[in-house]
Amino acid sequence: MKNALINATTKKFEIIEKNILPITWGLYWHNKFETWKYDVYDERNVFCFGRGVLPIIGGHRLIFSFRSPLWDGFYFSSMGGAGYQFKGTGLNNVAIIGRCEKPSLLVIENEGQLKIDFIEVKENLKTVYKVSDYILELYKDKNMRSVVVGEASKRTNMGALFSQTVRNGKFVEGSEDWAARGGGGSVLYRAHNIIGIVFFGDEKENKEEKEKAKKIIEDYYKKPMSKVVSEHTKKYRYDEETKTGGTFGNNWLLYKEKVPIFNWRIPYIDKEDRKKILDKILRLYLETFNKETIETKKWTNCGEPCPVVCKKYRNKNKIDYEPYASNGTLLGIFDLYEADRVVKTVDALGFDSIEIGNLIAWVFELLDVGLLKEDELNIKKPIFNHKKIIDGDDEEIKEISKHNAEQAIKLLYNLAENSNEIYKILSLGKRKASKILNERFKNRVKKFGKKFNDFAVYVPFGDWGEIASNLYWTPGFFIPFVIQGRYLTYYKPEFNEPEKLAELVVESIKLEMPIENLGICRFHRRWVKPVLNNLAKELLGIENIVEDSIKLYREICNYNKKIGYPAKIESERVRDLIIALAKEFGNEEWTKKFENRENVDEYVKRVLDRYSELLDIDWKIN
Repeated sequence: MKNALINATTKKFEIIEKNILPITWGLYWHNKFETWKYDVYDERNVFCFGRGVLPIIGGHRLIFSFRSPLWDGFYFSSMGGAGYQFKGTGLNNVAIIGRCEKPSLLVIENEGQLKIDFIEVKENLKTVYKVSDYILELYKDKNMRSVVVGEASKRTNMGALFSQTVRNGKFVEGSEDWAARGGGGSVLYRAHNIIGIVFFGDEKENKEEKEKAKKIIEDYYKKPMSKVVSEHTKKYRYDEETKTGGTFGNNWLLYKEKVPIFNWRIPYIDKEDRKKILDKILRLYLETFNKETIETKKWTNCGEPCPVVCKKYRNKNKIDYEPYASNGTLLGIFDLYEADRVVKTVDALGFDSIEIGNLIAWVFELLDVGLLKEDELNIKKPIFNHKKIIDGDDEEIKEISKHNAEQAIKLLYNLAENSNEIYKILSLGKRKASKILNERFKNRVKKFGKKFNDFAVYVPFGDWGEIASNLYWTPGFFIPFVIQGRYLTYYKPEFNEPEKLAELVVESIKLEMPIENLGICRFHRRWVKPVLNNLAKELLGIENIVEDSIKLYREICNYNKKIGYPAKIESERVRDLIIALAKEFGNEEWTKKFENRENVDEYVKRVLDRYSELLDIDWKIN
């Protein structure tokens, strides 16, 4: 494998011949540069990325790794399709150190010869779309792809990495993809002064290896690979049983009255009331989506030739469950057209949609209860009353949704611009901001009897680290594991005994960690799982990819322990979410135990004790 270490200060690069997978590559440099010693925006916070290496359908993700300004530890995030174009450069992995003097593009090309260059960007490009258009104008005659940042990366810890497929010199509608979690865009811009990465080249995929991979798959399944893929990915393409497709189409039906609403106020809303709200969601969200996207077959893929066409879009909006749950129902927005406006603003500014949706929902509730004031944020209080959604007709619901959407959009621009001191604090993320706001408004806290963090939903790590929970009401997304906010957990809607949950999480890690490091799309995980070890052994010479991946997970644990340890759950809201789950699923023993709220600590401790035992790590709450 050919890899490059690029110095953004000197503009020089070094080629390193080494067979190494993307996340392993990233952790190698973070250990080498001892990045735990420095601020996350120090130029020594090496920004790494690499492509998927198995020549299979769904095997061409681009994986980014960095020390996260949110989680505070080593983190990784990936995007679909971009690795398909990146393979044209002939490189497998890249690491960036140093800092450009001016905001710049990093250009990696290989048309007969590898060239790496930096181009200063003098224009003030405020959205990911403007940056992408600027790059397309420069390189529209190339088979290129770009990864760019937006305004969110310049002044907040929540900046994402954006990319969109280019075909015949034009962007493919609906093909947008993100590596958003953890603030990788913020690191790329604030540590290295890079606004975008451009890549293209004429290196070709090895046809013999592609045929070999296909034979391994078809020998196992005894049927054509195309049929294997279609049979195992119907949720993401189209499911005949549900008559819909994609995460947006199917997750409302799968999670039903357990979908997060109104800043995760689920524990305080009667189940029958939640069912009534779900009926509104299915009518005002899902029916509209099915009519405008599924029936019209506005489906595409992420940029690699993949028959799943999981990307669903409408009205120039790519539409997935988590961005619309976090910036829709979580904000009290139940009109899909109003959620469109918020999601489009989130995307344009380059925010991590999950992180920012959780933050806006938190701020909305702080305004609703009075811990923050309208004049401090220059927005109006949201309408945050679930009864008004239950009792309201469609016109009333649309008016409420419009009001909340308008406040969310104003908040987004104020936050991206750091328009006042409060927004500068909020740009750090919920946990860091809570610590500051608890002290700044200590009289309010004393009068109210609750802290700012009591209303926030996040997983804590160390003294400062945090990540917003994914949009699934399940204990697996609230426990402070080595890495959270990714799918290296168990997230089915259940409530399990702590030891059982730990065992399920570890089983999930055994699948999710290899496919992340190999750059395989999660939507293909079901059919890939039985052939994963054989593919890695025959094509990469890796004897046991699962064992290798668990070893890598342990090494990430060792790195993160240099920064901090898992922290107790600090938020009253998260405690209540776990407590309510025991009752929701009829676990009488834990429902009784949780009458003493401190027993949430026992539950989390027992999960982490068993998790540590199974993985042979020391990741326990002190």
